[in-house]
Amino acid sequence: MIRIATALLAFGALSACATSETSQMSSIEALQAARMADLLTQTAQTSPERIRGAQDELAALQRALTTEAVGVAGSAAPERTALQASRLAEAPDLSGATSLMSAVHLASYREYANLLSGWAELQGHAPAALGTLEARVSEVDLAERGVFLRLKAGPLDSADQARSLCAELEAAGHWCSPTDFSGTQLQP
Repeated sequence: MIRIATALLAFGALSACATSETSQMSSIEALQAARMADLLTQTAQTSPERIRGAQDELAALQRALTTEAVGVAGSAAPERTALQASRLAEAPDLSGATSLMSAVHLASYREYANLLSGWAELQGHAPAALGTLEARVSEVDLAERGVFLRLKAGPLDSADQARSLCAELEAAGHWCSPTDFSGTQLQP
């Protein structure tokens, strides 16, 4: 943690000394780096769990800043290409990840055309509840029962909102189950 704060301070100081033409901009960058270093140090002391939760991002930032700082200082470090500079850290594969947003599972269909007409029908029955929500479809294989297309609507900020919406829809005679906001956007 201290190494990251030190890297931020070093980057700010090196940036401030880089050229006289950009001294005003460099002063702003140095001030931003110092503030970030202070924030990181304070957060590490008061809420270390927040720092642990951002370790991957902090490590990528540290690598980027120390590599950049070495280049500014004029050491024998090899020049970075634009591609290397733009690829600080590879993004994780989130294709199988569960969404942090919530949704409601409204129905399941075997055919996409039926899913489209089902969404239109549900919107007609509950326009106030579903009118502003986005429809999503996710495929689920239920082994011996076969493959189904789940119709979902969202995003909703929380599972509590999903449960409230389901209660409203169920009171109007519709089936509903809270779920995550995953799947692909419904395409007409």
